[in-house]
Amino acid sequence: MWLSQLTLVNFRNFRAVRLEPQPGLLLFSGPNGQGKTNLLEAVYVLATTRSPRTSVERELLCWRPAEDADLAAVVPPFARLESRVRRRDGEVHLELTFEAERAGNNGATPGAVTRGIKVNGLATRATGLVGQLPVVYFSPGDVDLAGGPPAGRRQYLNLANSQASPSHLRALQRYNRVLLQRNQVLRLVRERRQSSSALEPWTEQMVEWGAQILRQRLAMVSDVDRRIAGIFRDLAGTSETLRVVYRSTVCDTSTDTVALIESFRERQATMGAREVDQAVSLVGPHRDDFTFYLDGVDLNTYGSRGQQRLAVLALKLAEADWMRDEIGELPVVLLDDVLSELDPQRREYVLRRVAQPEASQQRQVWITSTEANEHWQTHDLLRAAQRYLIDAGRVRTA
Repeated sequence: MWLSQLTLVNFRNFRAVRLEPQPGLLLFSGPNGQGKTNLLEAVYVLATTRSPRTSVERELLCWRPAEDADLAAVVPPFARLESRVRRRDGEVHLELTFEAERAGNNGATPGAVTRGIKVNGLATRATGLVGQLPVVYFSPGDVDLAGGPPAGRRQYLNLANSQASPSHLRALQRYNRVLLQRNQVLRLVRERRQSSSALEPWTEQMVEWGAQILRQRLAMVSDVDRRIAGIFRDLAGTSETLRVVYRSTVCDTSTDTVALIESFRERQATMGAREVDQAVSLVGPHRDDFTFYLDGVDLNTYGSRGQQRLAVLALKLAEADWMRDEIGELPVVLLDDVLSELDPQRREYVLRRVAQPEASQQRQVWITSTEANEHWQTHDLLRAAQRYLIDAGRVRTA
């Protein structure tokens, strides 16, 4: 799988960019602040409809400067992202648009944003786009998957599973709607404006959709856990064993849907009084987490920043292998300024893992770096890479 075309209009600092890359390794270099991270972010947004950097969509738009005020008075701020994706079963055309209401006298600052999604020219929702371009993305900020709050780890699992399985995203959307309604009813029950029986239909729906989400999460984490120990040993050059363990409020091991539903019901029955007292649902995948353990030590709590960084990098490499097996194709890999943080041996290992060709499969890896191109001439894979220079939102071949 690979992108054969990428078009950006008014995305971040890119006014107009069109790339027609080939399979293989793509290397984007340039000083900080020129748009390297923005470029990889654009690919990620096309893949998931979400930015890995912000939840505020108006930040994705290229604001018009004062000299464009006349045009801005007629045309509202907007951004357009397009790509053509070559897959085993044919080519897919993806398009995302963001259009903002004008705010302020000169229209230069975007207001509320409306998003449009098309797949092969037909309007659709996020469920129709996510999974068309599976990607694995790694940036220095991802170290927070080990050291940060649980919400970031839950979001990581949601996005990875949604790319691999459209049914996961649908279950997640329905679960979140039911969760919101159930919490509202819990507040009414606490205030004695509703009887506890009003919770039953929402609880049953929550159990049904939550069990689906939990089953897929547990299966993914179990698969990644089997892979990650060997990857970490090779990457870190150590005999220590890294593990990833899912911590569920429902059930830690079973991936059988029927067993999960029963466990879910039992846990909710046990926690029912506390849930009413706090007016919040305390059991379910929205409260779950996962932990890295290095030789039994909790890296989330006690690991050094360096250990956490290598653990998360090993996780992403294991995720790429897991996703390949799940979807039957190699995902596109996005590495944002990652190699420059590694010593030569670890850099070599990562490159071989993500860029080495596989029989009968097309692979594409996007890499950004602030270091000069000459630095990469010492590596055979990088010497053969498609090279681009990024400067002030402009992209050109090197």
